[in-house]
Amino acid sequence: MKRTRLAAAVAAALLIPALAAPAAGAESDSAENGTAPTESAPTYTVTYRNLTEGQYQTPPVFVAHDRDVSVFRRNRSASPGVQAVAENGNVPALVAELQAAVDDQGLGLTGVGADAPIPPGGEVTFEFTTDEPRLSIVSMLICTNDGFAGLNTWQLPLKDDQTKRTRLRAYDAGTEINTELRADLVPAPFCGEGEGSGESDPELAENGRIRIHRTIRGVGDLGPEFDWKGRVAEIVVTRNDPAPTYTITVENMTGGQYLTPPNVAIHERSVDVFSRGSAASPAVQAVAENGGVPVLAGALKAAIDDAGLGASTVGGDGPIAPGESATFQLTADGNRLSMVSMLICTNDGFAGIDSKRFNLKEGQTRSFRVRAYDAGTEINTERYTDLVPAPFCGGDGVGTGETNPELAENGVIRRHRTIRGVGDLGPEFDWKGPVATVTITRNYSN
Repeated sequence: MKRTRLAAAVAAALLIPALAAPAAGAESDSAENGTAPTESAPTYTVTYRNLTEGQYQTPPVFVAHDRDVSVFRRNRSASPGVQAVAENGNVPALVAELQAAVDDQGLGLTGVGADAPIPPGGEVTFEFTTDEPRLSIVSMLICTNDGFAGLNTWQLPLKDDQTKRTRLRAYDAGTEINTELRADLVPAPFCGEGEGSGESDPELAENGRIRIHRTIRGVGDLGPEFDWKGRVAEIVVTRNDPAPTYTITVENMTGGQYLTPPNVAIHERSVDVFSRGSAASPAVQAVAENGGVPVLAGALKAAIDDAGLGASTVGGDGPIAPGESATFQLTADGNRLSMVSMLICTNDGFAGIDSKRFNLKEGQTRSFRVRAYDAGTEINTERYTDLVPAPFCGGDGVGTGETNPELAENGVIRRHRTIRGVGDLGPEFDWKGPVATVTITRNYSN
């Protein structure tokens, strides 16, 4: 069973008295109705524009559904809910009717896209999250007897970030004679001084079928300012799929080097964490010299926020011992992976990958071998007193945990030459080849 729910909070308390009641079902409890969306359900952003020059339109009633639900059809009789909107702007009546259809099908959602009538040339924007592929909309042309802007069973965008647009025709519900008299219109100040009744008049019953509206003809009180030509509304719909979730494992492949908890980012091309042959950023320097994981975490978040795509995290609860690994998850859009983790028993060494491109489908996995880099910011003394204050490197020295200006190297990032035995560190802290492996798997969405 497909399940859906309304993602945007919308109200139906309107200026028109007939619409003052809340829209039944517009904010239905998804658990109670069994209509929650799946985790992979996309969110749609909809902008509804009134294209007329003189007609106010009621807040659009929308329903997302499959092919089995039809809100209205040309040359067919209008349903009671469509009639209620087309004649009297009774939005709650149509919402209740559509919600009943949704509940009967066990799928779909219905709601109201605004909290007040939409003026000529005006627009509203709303969102909803759904697994359903089609959209229908009904909005009364207020200064008509039974006219409405309508969209029936329209295909929603099929791909992430895709935008579609379409224009809505004006329909005549065929339920009331088009007198164009203010006394027969809804009780609202949108059509001049007449107050109308706000109720259907049995003497005006037309008992017809839905057809294209012939627009205002000037047979009653309404002048040409309420007329229209062509389509009366437009919708622009953009699809946004939820970001995928990845399981990431960082494995320490050295025999004697601990790694700090890795800073990991999934991002787009514009984010650059480090580059071989270039100077290390202050944040990378902070990690490479002193294990400043929070410093780099903040810098990555700022860079990703600026780019507008991606996410970053610190993996694991503590340093990763030789031969051990840390596994964690990251939910993000983007197709590039970066990681930085200090080789703790070095002056300014780090394990890193920068902007490794990946494109994974659900369930697919890719692994990257991680090289050791020298940040080029501190001379490699290999002395205990110059290392981070941690019990990972042996000896009695506890180090300072701070950058020593006297050791400043002012170089660039390059491949690390490994431990050379020039200080206190012995061959047990040496390494050959890659120092870590990063494995990334795209999780199944359901």
